[in-house]
Amino acid sequence: MTDRPLISLAVIVRNEAANLPRLLGAHRGLYDEAVVVDTGSTDASVRVAASLGARVATVAWRDDFSAARNEALARCRGKWVLVLDADEHIALADQAVLRTVVAGSAPAGIILPQWNYADEPTLPGWRPLTPATAGEAAGAAGFIIAHQVRLFPAGPQARYEGRIHETVEPSLLIQGLSLTTVEIPVHHHGHRDQGSVQQARLLRNSRLLRLKLADDPHDPRARYELAEQLVSERQPELARRLLECLVAEAPGGPRAADAHRLLGRLELAAGRRASAREHGAAAVTARPDQTDGWVDLIRVRWLTGDQAGAREALAQWSRLFPLDPRLPALTAQVQVPAADNGKQEAACS
Repeated sequence: MTDRPLISLAVIVRNEAANLPRLLGAHRGLYDEAVVVDTGSTDASVRVAASLGARVATVAWRDDFSAARNEALARCRGKWVLVLDADEHIALADQAVLRTVVAGSAPAGIILPQWNYADEPTLPGWRPLTPATAGEAAGAAGFIIAHQVRLFPAGPQARYEGRIHETVEPSLLIQGLSLTTVEIPVHHHGHRDQGSVQQARLLRNSRLLRLKLADDPHDPRARYELAEQLVSERQPELARRLLECLVAEAPGGPRAADAHRLLGRLELAAGRRASAREHGAAAVTARPDQTDGWVDLIRVRWLTGDQAGAREALAQWSRLFPLDPRLPALTAQVQVPAADNGKQEAACS
């Protein structure tokens, strides 16, 4: 009997003919088979994927990313599944390392950092590029890191949930599998799309996030995700009310720290300085292990004239995260006299 392939690449697409050659071609040394599920392309995605050796299936789009992902999982024959989108890639130098990690790993969910390239330094969690991180940036000014499970053992028990911003983690944890992080980035340039592409994505996400919250009105994850969407739609007061309900009903919940961070930024932008500082402090109290929460707290204190508080938070943050690449810039920033802070508030809020 032939051994099962080690890694199946699972991809869902719609109108990705332009991106599929890079995705499928550039990762041939990483995966053993590729499964592409098309959800209604009107371009040549199906033909291109098949011509590059992928096994292709076409399914109806049901306003549910998890349903589409699970269609792909059901068709994977490998021991492990690697999930990538068509506008993502893993650097060639990292692929052999990642394959070696998987070959020697016990069954687990493997988390990879997704580097979302973006040019707006005011975005939460944004980091400027350095010579060490610029290799795959394609001209971007910086990036935002999001950690996601991207590799996991194949099998019918592995299932995604959530119609948007879907996750496979709960199904892995139910199986008793551990989650482990491997510091090999997934490079993502989709957030730099402009014009009609970006507008179509915003409209789709807006609709799906509202459906997701309707599925479970008390889901803190769905509430937080919709609040983020409302901010992108320039509806900050609606976002603020949603976040305030979230932290009031689940003050120790899994999204409390994120909610306080976003509330802090919204309050700062609205000129409610004391409230902004309170939410910044609440975020690091809830999750002192999140470096971005400390960065926000330092900045909100500095921007609102509390230089002593900013320096105190900086000292704590530098002890916890001495290798964070933003440390030198923030250390210099908090030395600026408090009288100059007002010049910066609009740019950073």
